[in-house]
Amino acid sequence: MPPSLGPIPVSEIHSLIEVLGEAPQVSYAPPSIYPMSAPVFDPAGEADRSAPPNGPIGIYAHAPFCNYKCTFCFYATRPVPAEAEMARYVDALDRELSWIRPDTELTQLYVGGGTPTVLPTELLDRLLSAIFGRTTSGREVHTVECSPESITEAHVGVLRTHGIERVSMGVQTGSEGIRETINRRHDNRQVLEACDLLVGSGLVVNVDLIYGLPGQTEADFQSDLELVASRGVHSVTCYNLRVNEATPIGRLVTREGRLDAVDLVRWRELTRRVAQNCGFQQTRWHTYQRVDCETAADAARRFRDVTGWGNQFSVGVSARSRLNDTVFRNHKKYDAYLNHVEAGRSPVEETKALDAFERRLRFVTLTLGEGRALERASYEREFGTSFDDDFGAPLTRLTEAGVVRDEGPDVNLTDRGRLVYDLATRAFYPESVLQWMQERQDLVGTTVNLRPRAS
Repeated sequence: MPPSLGPIPVSEIHSLIEVLGEAPQVSYAPPSIYPMSAPVFDPAGEADRSAPPNGPIGIYAHAPFCNYKCTFCFYATRPVPAEAEMARYVDALDRELSWIRPDTELTQLYVGGGTPTVLPTELLDRLLSAIFGRTTSGREVHTVECSPESITEAHVGVLRTHGIERVSMGVQTGSEGIRETINRRHDNRQVLEACDLLVGSGLVVNVDLIYGLPGQTEADFQSDLELVASRGVHSVTCYNLRVNEATPIGRLVTREGRLDAVDLVRWRELTRRVAQNCGFQQTRWHTYQRVDCETAADAARRFRDVTGWGNQFSVGVSARSRLNDTVFRNHKKYDAYLNHVEAGRSPVEETKALDAFERRLRFVTLTLGEGRALERASYEREFGTSFDDDFGAPLTRLTEAGVVRDEGPDVNLTDRGRLVYDLATRAFYPESVLQWMQERQDLVGTTVNLRPRAS
C-alpha cells in the first residue's frame, strides 16, 4: 500500500484555487454526475419513455419510503405509510417495469431511495421478482441500499434468493450529537449488529459516511471509519456534506459553516490517511476498498459502478432514465407519479437531450471525474474527434497545476488531483453551466467564484 501523502501546504491549495476556482457552496450531485450536477430540464411535453430501446440496460428502482427524514437529504422521500400504500407503489414500479422487453440484458441493478429495506420483505421480493423476471443478468454485481435500523435477517434472505451480492448501508456518522443534528435515528449498537449480519451473510458490504457535518471534528470522523472497519465491511464511501436550498440543513448552515476548498482538501487528506490506516485503498475519488478482503472477496473485486454508462431505465417517483442520450425525469410529486402510471401514461415530467458537447463532457466526467484513466483512443473511437482538440485548454491548465498527469495514451488525476476532483471536473464545464451554478449560489446569498481562472 503506498504511503499516505503529507498535508498539502495551504499556500499550495490557494494556488490551486487560483487555477480551478473556489469550492461551490451550493451543490446537487457531484460534478462527475453530469447533468444532475446542474439539473436544468425542459418540460416533457409529449415525451414518451415507456419503451426502452433494444439492447442492454441498467436499471435503477427508487423506493422513496424512510423511517425519518435526514436534514441533509434532497432526494424524493416520504414517511413510511401503511403497507397497503407501499403495495400500491410497488404495483406502480411493476407497471413501469412491464415496459421493458422480455429477456433484456441487465448491465447493473441499483435499488435505492429512500430506504428499500423499510419495504416489508414480501414487497421487496415482489419488486426484485419483477426486475429479474424481465431481464437476463450477466456478471455485474447488483446493489440494494439499506439502513442500520431497517435491515433484518428476512431482508437478507430475500436479497440472497435473488442473487443480490452487494448492499450499501447509510451510516453517515457514529457521533450521537451529530446524529441528532441531522436527524439520524439509529445508534452504534444497530450499526455494529447490521454490519455483523451483512458481513456474516456473505454479502459485499459498503458503508456510506459523510464528513464536514455541523460540529463534526476530525476525531469524530476517524472514530466513525474505525467503527465500521472493525466489523470487516468491504468498502467505505466517504462524501463531503452537500447542501442546497431544498434541504433544512442547506437553509440553516451559514456560509462560514460550509466547506471551502481548504476545508475540503484537509478533510479528504484525513479520509485517505485514516482509510489507509484501517486497511483500505482508494479506488475512486470517494471510495475505499479493503485490501485484505476474505469474505465475498471475488464479488468485491468484481464490483464496478457502471450506472453512468450506456442506457439506464429508472423507475419510481423522481427517477431519472438515460436513454439514447436523453435524460427523462419522472414526476417529482408522489401522487402525480402514481396517477400517471396507474392510468397507463408516461410518468415523465422533464427531459434533457444531451448535445454533442455534453456527450463528450460526460465521457470526461465518467473517467477523469471519477478518478479513472481517460484513454485518448477510446475517446476518439467514441466521438471521432481528438480529446486534445475538444478539451485542450482545460487539460493544459490542469496539467500545469499538477492536478492531472498526461501520460500520452492516458490522462489521469494525480494523487493530489483526487483531493480536488470536483474542482478539476468543473474545469471542463461550459460557460453556460457555470453561469447557472453561479446563479444558484447568488440565490442563497453565498456568492463565490465558480469559474476556473486562466493560468
